[in-house]
Amino acid sequence: MILGALFNRLFNVAFLAAVVLAIHGAWQVHAFAGEIATPTTLHGGDQFRIIFVTPDKITGSSPTIGDYNNFVNTEAAGATYNGVTIHWSAVVSTTTVNARDNIGLTASGVYLANGNEVATSADTSGGGLWDASTPLINQPVTDLSNNSYSGNTVWTGTTGIGTTFKSATGGNIYNWGLGNSQSPIIIGGTDFSSNVGVGLLSSSGTGYNWISNQGIVDLNSNSYQIYGISDVLTVIPEPSTFLISGLGILVFGLAQRNRKRN
Repeated sequence: MILGALFNRLFNVAFLAAVVLAIHGAWQVHAFAGEIATPTTLHGGDQFRIIFVTPDKITGSSPTIGDYNNFVNTEAAGATYNGVTIHWSAVVSTTTVNARDNIGLTASGVYLANGNEVATSADTSGGGLWDASTPLINQPVTDLSNNSYSGNTVWTGTTGIGTTFKSATGGNIYNWGLGNSQSPIIIGGTDFSSNVGVGLLSSSGTGYNWISNQGIVDLNSNSYQIYGISDVLTVIPEPSTFLISGLGILVFGLAQRNRKRN
Protein backbone atom coordinates (compact mmCIF):
# COMPACT_ATOMS: atom_id res chain seq x y z
CA MET A 1 0.00 0.00 0.00
CA ILE A 2 2.77 2.42 0.93
CA LEU A 3 4.67 1.63 -2.26
CA GLY A 4 1.52 2.07 -4.32
CA ALA A 5 0.84 5.49 -2.77
CA LEU A 6 4.44 6.55 -3.39
CA PHE A 7 4.17 5.44 -7.00
CA ASN A 8 1.00 7.49 -7.49
CA ARG A 9 2.61 10.61 -6.00
CA LEU A 10 5.73 10.32 -8.14
CA PHE A 11 3.64 9.71 -11.23
CA ASN A 12 1.62 12.86 -10.55
CA VAL A 13 4.82 14.91 -10.08
CA ALA A 14 6.31 13.60 -13.33
CA PHE A 15 3.07 14.24 -15.20
CA LEU A 16 2.82 17.81 -13.89
CA ALA A 17 6.46 18.51 -14.81
CA ALA A 18 5.85 17.18 -18.33
CA VAL A 19 2.79 19.43 -18.68
CA VAL A 20 4.83 22.47 -17.56
CA LEU A 21 7.52 21.65 -20.10
CA ALA A 22 4.95 21.27 -22.85
CA ILE A 23 3.29 24.59 -22.02
CA HIS A 24 6.66 26.33 -21.92
CA GLY A 25 7.43 24.97 -25.37
CA ALA A 26 4.10 26.28 -26.63
CA TRP A 27 4.99 29.76 -25.38
CA GLN A 28 8.27 29.65 -27.23
CA VAL A 29 6.93 28.48 -30.57
CA HIS A 30 3.33 29.70 -30.67
CA ALA A 31 3.14 32.90 -28.62
CA PHE A 32 -0.55 33.78 -28.36
CA ALA A 33 -1.86 37.27 -29.12
CA GLY A 34 -0.71 39.73 -26.48
CA GLU A 35 2.08 37.48 -25.15
CA ILE A 36 5.69 38.44 -25.89
CA ALA A 37 7.89 35.46 -26.82
CA THR A 38 11.41 35.06 -25.47
CA PRO A 39 14.08 35.80 -28.11
CA THR A 40 15.44 32.40 -29.14
CA THR A 41 19.06 33.37 -28.46
CA LEU A 42 18.39 33.98 -24.76
CA HIS A 43 18.46 31.51 -21.86
CA GLY A 44 17.11 31.25 -18.35
CA GLY A 45 18.12 34.21 -16.20
CA ASP A 46 19.00 36.47 -19.17
CA GLN A 47 17.43 39.93 -19.18
CA PHE A 48 16.14 41.90 -22.15
CA ARG A 49 13.84 44.70 -23.26
CA ILE A 50 11.38 44.99 -26.17
CA ILE A 51 11.12 48.11 -28.33
CA PHE A 52 8.27 48.80 -30.75
CA VAL A 53 6.62 51.48 -32.84
CA THR A 54 3.07 52.46 -31.96
CA PRO A 55 0.55 51.58 -34.69
CA ASP A 56 -1.34 54.81 -34.01
CA LYS A 57 -0.19 58.42 -33.99
CA ILE A 58 -0.11 61.26 -31.47
CA THR A 59 0.72 64.96 -31.64
CA GLY A 60 3.96 66.24 -30.17
CA SER A 61 2.38 69.20 -28.44
CA SER A 62 2.27 67.98 -24.82
CA PRO A 63 5.22 68.92 -22.58
CA THR A 64 4.20 66.17 -20.10
CA ILE A 65 6.19 62.92 -20.40
CA GLY A 66 3.39 60.99 -18.70
CA ASP A 67 1.09 61.62 -21.65
CA TYR A 68 3.45 59.75 -23.96
CA ASN A 69 4.06 56.95 -21.42
CA ASN A 70 0.30 56.46 -21.10
CA PHE A 71 -0.03 56.41 -24.89
CA VAL A 72 2.52 53.62 -25.46
CA ASN A 73 0.98 51.52 -22.67
CA THR A 74 -2.42 51.89 -24.31
CA GLU A 75 -0.93 50.99 -27.69
CA ALA A 76 0.66 47.85 -26.22
CA ALA A 77 -2.87 46.75 -25.26
CA GLY A 78 -1.85 44.93 -22.09
CA ALA A 79 0.89 42.83 -23.70
CA THR A 80 2.29 40.25 -21.28
CA TYR A 81 5.45 38.24 -20.72
CA ASN A 82 5.09 34.91 -18.93
CA GLY A 83 1.55 35.95 -18.07
CA VAL A 84 2.52 39.25 -16.40
CA THR A 85 1.43 42.57 -17.90
CA ILE A 86 4.42 44.58 -19.18
CA HIS A 87 4.97 48.23 -18.32
CA TRP A 88 6.21 50.43 -21.18
CA SER A 89 7.94 53.81 -21.44
CA ALA A 90 7.95 56.24 -24.35
CA VAL A 91 11.30 56.70 -26.10
CA VAL A 92 10.89 60.45 -26.38
CA SER A 93 12.35 63.59 -24.85
CA THR A 94 10.21 66.51 -23.77
CA THR A 95 11.59 70.00 -23.22
CA THR A 96 12.42 68.99 -19.62
CA VAL A 97 12.91 65.17 -19.63
CA ASN A 98 15.59 63.19 -21.50
CA ALA A 99 14.46 60.01 -23.25
CA ARG A 100 17.23 57.96 -21.67
CA ASP A 101 16.15 59.14 -18.20
CA ASN A 102 12.53 58.33 -18.95
CA ILE A 103 13.26 54.74 -20.01
CA GLY A 104 16.22 54.15 -17.68
CA LEU A 105 19.77 53.18 -18.66
CA THR A 106 20.15 49.38 -18.48
CA ALA A 107 22.72 46.83 -19.61
CA SER A 108 20.10 44.40 -20.92
CA GLY A 109 19.82 43.81 -24.67
CA VAL A 110 17.05 45.44 -26.69
CA TYR A 111 14.94 43.34 -29.09
CA LEU A 112 11.96 43.59 -31.40
CA ALA A 113 8.86 41.52 -30.63
CA ASN A 114 9.88 39.14 -33.46
CA GLY A 115 13.08 38.30 -31.58
CA ASN A 116 15.51 40.33 -33.71
CA GLU A 117 18.14 42.15 -31.67
CA VAL A 118 18.22 45.96 -31.93
CA ALA A 119 21.04 46.91 -29.54
CA THR A 120 23.31 45.13 -27.07
CA SER A 121 22.09 47.36 -24.25
CA ALA A 122 19.87 50.32 -23.46
CA ASP A 123 22.75 52.55 -22.39
CA THR A 124 25.60 54.59 -23.89
CA SER A 125 28.13 51.74 -24.12
CA GLY A 126 29.46 50.48 -27.47
CA GLY A 127 26.62 48.96 -29.45
CA GLY A 128 24.08 50.32 -26.99
CA LEU A 129 20.83 52.06 -27.84
CA TRP A 130 22.40 55.45 -27.03
CA ASP A 131 25.76 54.83 -28.69
CA ALA A 132 25.33 57.39 -31.46
CA SER A 133 28.53 56.26 -33.23
CA THR A 134 27.36 52.70 -33.98
CA PRO A 135 24.37 51.76 -36.19
CA LEU A 136 21.71 49.62 -34.54
CA ILE A 137 21.82 45.88 -35.25
CA ASN A 138 18.24 46.02 -36.55
CA GLN A 139 16.09 49.12 -36.96
CA PRO A 140 12.99 49.42 -34.72
CA VAL A 141 10.40 49.77 -37.50
CA THR A 142 7.78 47.23 -36.33
CA ASP A 143 4.93 47.18 -33.83
CA LEU A 144 4.24 44.34 -31.40
CA SER A 145 2.37 42.41 -34.12
CA ASN A 146 5.41 42.68 -36.44
CA ASN A 147 3.75 45.13 -38.83
CA SER A 148 6.40 47.31 -40.50
CA TYR A 149 6.20 51.09 -40.90
CA SER A 150 9.47 51.83 -42.70
CA GLY A 151 9.57 55.30 -44.23
CA ASN A 152 7.37 56.99 -41.63
CA THR A 153 8.31 59.88 -39.36
CA VAL A 154 8.28 59.44 -35.56
CA TRP A 155 8.21 62.00 -32.78
CA THR A 156 11.32 61.79 -30.60
CA GLY A 157 12.64 65.23 -29.61
CA THR A 158 15.87 63.37 -28.91
CA THR A 159 19.56 63.29 -29.83
CA GLY A 160 21.52 60.16 -30.70
CA ILE A 161 22.71 59.85 -27.08
CA GLY A 162 19.21 60.01 -25.60
CA THR A 163 19.05 63.62 -24.45
CA THR A 164 16.63 66.40 -25.41
CA PHE A 165 17.50 67.76 -28.85
CA LYS A 166 18.80 71.33 -28.63
CA SER A 167 20.61 73.51 -31.12
CA ALA A 168 22.40 76.85 -31.03
CA THR A 169 21.76 79.40 -33.76
CA GLY A 170 22.59 83.09 -33.81
CA GLY A 171 23.63 83.06 -30.18
CA ASN A 172 20.35 81.45 -29.08
CA ILE A 173 19.81 77.88 -27.79
CA TYR A 174 16.60 76.29 -29.02
CA ASN A 175 14.93 73.34 -27.32
CA TRP A 176 13.27 70.93 -29.78
CA GLY A 177 11.85 68.49 -27.21
CA LEU A 178 8.22 67.39 -27.35
CA GLY A 179 5.92 70.11 -26.10
CA ASN A 180 8.14 72.89 -27.41
CA SER A 181 6.14 76.09 -27.65
CA GLN A 182 8.90 78.68 -27.98
CA SER A 183 7.75 81.60 -30.02
CA PRO A 184 8.87 83.20 -32.13
CA ILE A 185 11.74 81.12 -33.54
CA ILE A 186 12.78 82.71 -36.82
CA ILE A 187 15.81 81.06 -38.44
CA GLY A 188 16.91 82.09 -41.92
CA GLY A 189 13.60 83.82 -42.43
CA THR A 190 11.59 80.67 -41.60
CA ASP A 191 9.32 80.40 -38.55
CA PHE A 192 10.13 77.29 -36.47
CA SER A 193 7.89 78.15 -33.53
CA SER A 194 6.42 75.09 -31.78
CA ASN A 195 8.60 72.65 -33.73
CA VAL A 196 9.82 69.29 -32.37
CA GLY A 197 12.66 66.94 -33.33
CA VAL A 198 11.80 63.79 -35.27
CA GLY A 199 13.27 60.39 -36.12
CA LEU A 200 12.95 58.26 -39.24
CA LEU A 201 11.56 54.74 -39.49
CA SER A 202 13.96 53.12 -41.95
CA SER A 203 14.77 49.44 -42.28
CA SER A 204 18.15 50.38 -43.78
CA GLY A 205 18.88 53.26 -41.41
CA THR A 206 22.41 54.13 -40.36
CA GLY A 207 23.81 56.01 -37.41
CA TYR A 208 21.11 57.53 -35.20
CA ASN A 209 18.57 58.67 -37.81
CA TRP A 210 16.07 56.36 -36.11
CA ILE A 211 15.92 58.80 -33.18
CA SER A 212 17.28 62.07 -34.64
CA ASN A 213 16.75 62.37 -38.39
CA GLN A 214 19.51 64.77 -39.50
CA GLY A 215 18.32 67.47 -37.12
CA ILE A 216 14.93 67.79 -38.80
CA VAL A 217 12.10 69.37 -36.78
CA ASP A 218 8.39 69.52 -37.50
CA LEU A 219 5.33 71.38 -36.22
CA ASN A 220 4.21 69.74 -32.98
CA SER A 221 0.52 69.82 -33.92
CA ASN A 222 1.18 67.13 -36.54
CA SER A 223 0.47 63.50 -35.60
CA TYR A 224 3.22 60.90 -35.82
CA GLN A 225 4.04 57.53 -34.27
CA ILE A 226 6.42 57.15 -31.32
CA TYR A 227 8.62 54.38 -29.91
CA GLY A 228 7.81 52.43 -26.77
CA ILE A 229 10.19 50.23 -24.77
CA SER A 230 9.47 47.69 -22.05
CA ASP A 231 10.84 47.53 -18.55
CA VAL A 232 13.58 44.90 -18.11
CA LEU A 233 12.22 41.36 -18.58
CA THR A 234 13.87 38.22 -17.17
CA VAL A 235 13.81 34.86 -18.92
CA ILE A 236 12.40 32.12 -16.70
CA PRO A 237 14.65 29.02 -16.67
CA GLU A 238 13.22 26.00 -18.46
CA PRO A 239 12.34 22.95 -16.36
CA SER A 240 15.46 20.77 -16.18
CA THR A 241 15.35 17.98 -18.75
CA PHE A 242 17.66 16.04 -16.43
CA LEU A 243 15.08 16.29 -13.65
CA ILE A 244 12.26 15.21 -15.97
CA SER A 245 14.28 12.25 -17.23
CA GLY A 246 15.26 11.25 -13.70
CA LEU A 247 11.66 11.28 -12.54
CA GLY A 248 10.63 9.23 -15.54
CA ILE A 249 13.27 6.57 -14.84
CA LEU A 250 12.32 6.46 -11.15
CA VAL A 251 8.62 6.08 -11.92
CA PHE A 252 9.35 3.33 -14.45
CA GLY A 253 11.55 1.48 -11.96
CA LEU A 254 8.95 1.64 -9.23
CA ALA A 255 6.29 0.44 -11.62
CA GLN A 256 8.40 -2.55 -12.60
CA ARG A 257 9.14 -3.37 -8.96
CA ASN A 258 5.48 -3.09 -8.02
CA ARG A 259 4.49 -5.36 -10.91
CA LYS A 260 6.94 -8.06 -9.77
CA ARG A 261 5.62 -7.98 -6.20
CA ASN A 262 2.08 -8.33 -7.40
